[in-house]
Formats: sequence, C-alpha cells, structure tokens
Amino acid sequence: MDSTLLIAGGTVVSSFGMSTDTGVLVRGSRIAEVGPTRDILRRNPGRIIDARGTIVAPGFIDIHIHGSAGYDTMDADSSALARIAEFVSSHGVTGFLPTVMSSPIERMLAATRAAAQAERARKGAQVLGINVEGPFLNPGFKGAQPEEGITGPDMAILHRILEAGGGNVRVMTIAPEMPGAMEIVKKLASQGVLTSVGHSGASYDDIKNAVEAGLRHVTHTYNGMLGLHHREPGVVGAALVHGELTCEIIADGIHVHPVAVKLLAQAKGPEGTVLMTDAMRAAGLPDGHYELGGQHVIVTGGAARLDTGVLAGSTLTMDTAVRNMVEFAGAPLHAAIAMASSTPARLIGLADRKGRIESEMDADIVLLDAETLQVKTTLVMGEAVYERK
Repeated sequence: MDSTLLIAGGTVVSSFGMSTDTGVLVRGSRIAEVGPTRDILRRNPGRIIDARGTIVAPGFIDIHIHGSAGYDTMDADSSALARIAEFVSSHGVTGFLPTVMSSPIERMLAATRAAAQAERARKGAQVLGINVEGPFLNPGFKGAQPEEGITGPDMAILHRILEAGGGNVRVMTIAPEMPGAMEIVKKLASQGVLTSVGHSGASYDDIKNAVEAGLRHVTHTYNGMLGLHHREPGVVGAALVHGELTCEIIADGIHVHPVAVKLLAQAKGPEGTVLMTDAMRAAGLPDGHYELGGQHVIVTGGAARLDTGVLAGSTLTMDTAVRNMVEFAGAPLHAAIAMASSTPARLIGLADRKGRIESEMDADIVLLDAETLQVKTTLVMGEAVYERK
C-alpha cells in the first residue's frame, strides 16, 4: 500500500503565520515536504486529502488532562487511557500527558506506572509522558486536590514517583514555599522534569528564589494560587514578569475571566502561554454527577464543582480552548494554535519531532474547518485517527 499522502490546497499554519493553497506531503509517519500544492502534486501523485476550505495545523498537545469520556488517569488502567486518547483525538489532540493527581501514595504510583506503560491507542492520540500534580502542595490552596493525598516535600517519595514513571515524568507541580521544597525543585530540574508551581501560596520572593533553583512553569495560572496584589504580587505577579516561566491557562471562560486570559496572553506571548484543559472524566459527557479523586463532583452548564462549590477540573476540549483564545484574547489564529502545539511540544522536550508542520517532523496534523474551526480530521504519525462524518 502506498504510504505517501498529500494534504492538498489547505491553509497551513506555521509559527509565523498562515500560507494558503499549500500542500503537506506525508510519507509514512513523517512530513516529507511542505510547499505550493501544484508543485508537490506534479512530482508526487498518490493519495490525496482535499484540504481546500480548511486550516491545516500541527496537532494539539494537552500537557495537563486528568480524564474525559467517563475515564480518568487515576483509574490506573490501560483501557481508560485508550478511551481518553480516542476522545481527545476527536478534538484535534495528537498527544497528551495523563495527569496524576494528589492521592495516597500507592494510588499515585499505580496511576503513574499505568501511564508509563501505556501503549499507543489503536485510534487515538499518543501518550507523550506523564504530568504529576502533587503531592507536595500547599493544603491551603488545594482546590480539588484531596487533602489526604497532599504531603510535605519528601525526597524518598519523589524517588518512588520518578521510579514508577520510568523516565516518563515530564511535568511535576509543587508548592515551592513548603519546607524542603527547594531541594525538590533542584532535583527535578536536574532530572529534566519541567518543574511547575501550583496549588501554592508562595510570595513573589518565594517564586523568585524557586526560579533560581530551576522552577520553569506555572500550573493553571490564576487558579489554586496566591493572586496578584499591588503590595504582594504573589504567584500570579511573578508568573507575568518572569520570562523564565511559561504559563498554563484554562481558557474555558469559567476558571478565568476572558480579560484575565487576554492579560496573560499579552504578557507572555505565544511562546510563554500554554493552552491545556485540566479536563476531568465528565468532558464530552452531559451535565450530571461524577467523581474526581474520590470526591463527588456536580457538572452544571459544563462547570465541574465539588459539593463545596470549588471548581474540580474542567470539561474543556483543546479545540474549544483554541477558539476561545482567539475570541477572548483576540490572538491571531496561528498564535493560538502555537499555544496548543509548538509551545507545549517545546516544554516537554519534543520540539525536534512535534508541534510544527515542517519537513522531517512527525505527521501529527489536524484539519480545521476554516470558518468554524471545528475539527474535521486528525492524523497521528500519518494515520487518520479521527474523521468527522
């Protein structure tokens, strides 16, 4: 069977803008060439996807997602991860980091091992590593993280988590103001793990010191942290002004006001802003009663909350996040797509293979309707894993 595929006539997104009537030639699992459709078609007849009227973008990478479609990373089950992978691919995601939440340590280790051993779903996005949210958090800023799963910074526990991940832990969230946390930050940085502040009451000075120790990222900016005050800039103030820090944002219009989304995007730009979902198992399902970390969650109007009213993850999808970034922040489409593709790829160490439509890159591609930005087709490593009917 011919393994050559030409995505012909679409508007291709690059880091710098968009080029119309452009062809993307795929051979096997890699992109072979990008250029004028007519030129490529003349030299490489074969299978063709007619991409006229579509935006051809690099596949989205969700670096912070707990679950969707009724499943959760904490199920610690390969079939659960496969179902999540299948669901997210229908929303343009070609790779994701299953996110382990703070829980009693044996549960965290089981979920971490399951994610580390996950095989490529037959039809779905790739698992690109693991995100560990906790357990070294500040209980005063726990949000929907179960308090019984939160513990003080402990190097022995960290070693167990990293060992369970088998070298696949790519992101870890920590509250750097907790006693002993700086040693954890230094250790993670030395291991090449993207170290993130979250669920934290850290002061501006705490964050400044943590950046010097190796902190480089902010977990769901604004949520679960000390906010901006003119006399104490806190985590948010530090996030906005420290160029070393990249910032996640849940752009669902529920977790963060659209103006605050716009503020972050303007302050950090597409290379410093990361779209993610923080989605939980209710994503893709109707309003109703669900569970997160053993806690009862009620979803109403798409907003997931604990019985206490605290937000408990989201029901956001990555394609909606991209559309919202354009609407909320007035971001150019190519910049919003970079926040969902090339920027997260760079952060998790995969910039040489993923996140851009260029020769020799993995053929992780999403086709969006040019008018509605709805997902039409998703390709993972050159294989169509989702096609809208």
